Amino acid sequence: MARTVKLILAIVGILLFLVILAIIILPHIVDFNKHKPELEAGIYNATGYEVSLEGDIELSFLPWLGIDVGKASVANPPDFEDENLGSVEALQIRLKVWPLLLGQVQMDRVVLKGLNLALVKDAQGRPNWIASRPDEPQDGARLAPSMAHAGENEPAEQGPGDFFIPALDIAGLEITDSNISYRDMGTDVHLRLEDLNLLTERIRQDEPFDVQSDMKLKNFSPELDARISLTTQALLQEEEKTIRLSDLDMDLDLEGETLHEPIKDARIRGDMVYAFGADSMEVSGISVQALDAELRGRISAHELGAIPQIRIDLEGDNLDLDRIMPPPEENSRKGNNPGNSPDPNPQNHDSNSIDLGFLHDFALEGQIQLTSLKVYQAVIDEVSAEITSGNGEMVISPLNAKLYQGTLEGLLSLRDVQDEAHIEIDSALRDVQVKPLLQDVAEKDFLSGTAELDSELKTFGTNTELFLENLFGEARMEVRDGTIRGMDLDHKIRDGFAVAFGEERPSRDEEETTRFSSFKGSFDIASGIASSQDLELDSPALGMTGDMRIDLP
Repeated sequence: MARTVKLILAIVGILLFLVILAIIILPHIVDFNKHKPELEAGIYNATGYEVSLEGDIELSFLPWLGIDVGKASVANPPDFEDENLGSVEALQIRLKVWPLLLGQVQMDRVVLKGLNLALVKDAQGRPNWIASRPDEPQDGARLAPSMAHAGENEPAEQGPGDFFIPALDIAGLEITDSNISYRDMGTDVHLRLEDLNLLTERIRQDEPFDVQSDMKLKNFSPELDARISLTTQALLQEEEKTIRLSDLDMDLDLEGETLHEPIKDARIRGDMVYAFGADSMEVSGISVQALDAELRGRISAHELGAIPQIRIDLEGDNLDLDRIMPPPEENSRKGNNPGNSPDPNPQNHDSNSIDLGFLHDFALEGQIQLTSLKVYQAVIDEVSAEITSGNGEMVISPLNAKLYQGTLEGLLSLRDVQDEAHIEIDSALRDVQVKPLLQDVAEKDFLSGTAELDSELKTFGTNTELFLENLFGEARMEVRDGTIRGMDLDHKIRDGFAVAFGEERPSRDEEETTRFSSFKGSFDIASGIASSQDLELDSPALGMTGDMRIDLP
């Protein structure tokens, strides 16, 4: 019996020695590059992807199980216009053999150079990165690949709580000169990462490691270009199933048609946690500095795999939206409509149409507090708002602001009714100084005084032109202790009496003004037309009543 055991052990030892010897010698005596067609066919039959191995292939087995691949590409499935799904100039991966047998992943530095990845969804929502495996090959022939529809040939659905992070130990990750694009033909979303470089220190679970990266980001519609560089300290936590990015520090430059002026040397800082188990993300300690403004706060999001539930809490200072938003465009009808006459069919104007998808794509709750806000040249000292959005509706209430020595209290609601925006606005403006407001917003100086304005307005439509045409509701306004510049009613009355009675005509001040104690009235608004029948002007010289009609469109 002992002799039999010794014989078996001797045979096993000899076989093991031969296997190890073959592993050491095989890469040196077999030229794998001569067998590229067979290797490409094997990859295709196993995965459904057509792979072209143009560069040299180098394999190693001990002490690392490694592969170095030169230039290679992966073809798109049929029915996609672009030739390749992706290509790479060089890829280097090496793993230690024995830890794999223990369920551990120990790798040398992973090097990826010249990656070009083009992710596309066609108009039917089919992605090009899902390929179907062919049926069993007949006589070793390669079968034509086919496009897998969403859900076909995919593994059983895995919930976020089932996510498993293997025991990783990677010497580092190095990605250089890479480009990744994403295009959705159904929604016209088109993004591209260019000149992507990423470098990490040793990656081990439950141990922080440094990450640095730089890239260019291009959005094609609307056109927006960003240059981004960032550093952070990452941490993979197996038990909590989370990825943490601490001390995230990002510098970026932005320019594009959606911006009034380029944003240079902006800086974003914060800490981010993504939890695989809960499918949630939280960004805390946010600090955004750009164009002399600063925003601070936190953002959290849950149920990312379904309809995200988002919470935003932000405060900020010196935010000048006029430096970010482009100025209002000139009337879109100008140049296409002789005489700038109203277009009888405003539905044709799609340039200002509103996309209501954000009312359904996610649920949002938030609080915003800003000081020294500038928008459309108006300067708002303080503004605070609570926002609730989701299920096709958004409500901003309460909305409070301090501006031009007065206050604003309001409510704004927006609902999606069969792809049409329905808007309601209730507002109360108190003790606002008219003169500086008009000087800032309209660059006019014809009226001064202290104003009050109450309004209850509703409208509906798909674009800004229709919002004005469909506006209805009521408003009440009063301006107290004011002056009208460019008109001297008191002088005109005294001058009229002097002429009538043959008296000496009174002298006139160089600047014509009319002082009044009150100017008030109420307006009924229907189909974009505001009319008043009770206008009153009380001045030291006289009292006047009248009516007014304003065609808002």
